[in-house]
Amino acid sequence: MAPPRPTVGLLAEEEFAGYGACSSWYDAFLTRDGANWLVAWTGDTVTAGRVAARDTRVLDEVRRVQRPGAGRGYVSPLPDGGLAVTGDGLVTVYGADSRVRWTRESAAWTGGAGASPACAADPAGRRLLVTAPGPDQTARPYPGDLCLALDLADGRPRGQVQLPSAAAGYAFKQSLTHPAQLFLDAAQGDTFFALAIDAPADRLTATPVGLPTELTAGVGLDGAFLHLDVGGEWLGRYAPGRPDVLVEAEDVLPQDFRFVGPRTGFLDKNLVLAAVAEEEDSPENTHLLLDAHTLAPLTELDYPGTHAPDPLALGDGTWLTVEDDVVRRWHLA
Repeated sequence: MAPPRPTVGLLAEEEFAGYGACSSWYDAFLTRDGANWLVAWTGDTVTAGRVAARDTRVLDEVRRVQRPGAGRGYVSPLPDGGLAVTGDGLVTVYGADSRVRWTRESAAWTGGAGASPACAADPAGRRLLVTAPGPDQTARPYPGDLCLALDLADGRPRGQVQLPSAAAGYAFKQSLTHPAQLFLDAAQGDTFFALAIDAPADRLTATPVGLPTELTAGVGLDGAFLHLDVGGEWLGRYAPGRPDVLVEAEDVLPQDFRFVGPRTGFLDKNLVLAAVAEEEDSPENTHLLLDAHTLAPLTELDYPGTHAPDPLALGDGTWLTVEDDVVRRWHLA
């Protein structure tokens, strides 16, 4: 007999203008400095909303700045109340008053339609880590892109590290409970890298982790992170000093189902929230609870009012779903 489906309760519902159109972007859902954030781009404005610590609300702080330059960029909230925005060839840092603190131009990628930069403050909150092309993109072989460290106060260079990827789409992932735990995902065509970033003092290293077809997924919690195969064929759990856990979709999911969406994450220390479906781009995915230690499926969630494909676990026992610009916060009632 299948286990009974848990009762799901709606805690809060808010509209976040422009979020629906941006919800699949790399920076749309972020963990920074012990909090989760949603980011929306609307016209000439960039808005970052911090997910509320109180579960009776969705957002409790909104930071809004004028969009710098043209085209799509990547946003990261900063520990001092500001925002950093990177575009191809331009980095802009805003203070807590939404005024520009500094800008820095860099080389733009000359090849690779999927190339896009990413940024995040280092765990100490003193440097901004930014991905950028290497100095000679015409070199053959091209040694790879760079992760630059720029002083958050004035933008001066404070170190760099060579990356194995070239003209990739980048995203930084930070643990909710262990901010020093920082990963960089790189999607380079059909090649993928998940890199552990270590940034003590003025040093910077990037070390490959997981399998070559995995990217870091969702919220990291209590030293553990999830890595998801880009094709949805397996899900992995990695934690320093503990055995790795890897489950194959064909072994634990219904026939022809796969893990979908890049944001499978920890609902709390004992549960993982995952979306599964037969088709990767299905608008009506099934949401499953998994055991956070073994990744074994436990039960399916059943709730009205949403067909959101990609639930966002928040690490505190609640999660978000998104329909157009409406964001809903749920819990197990």
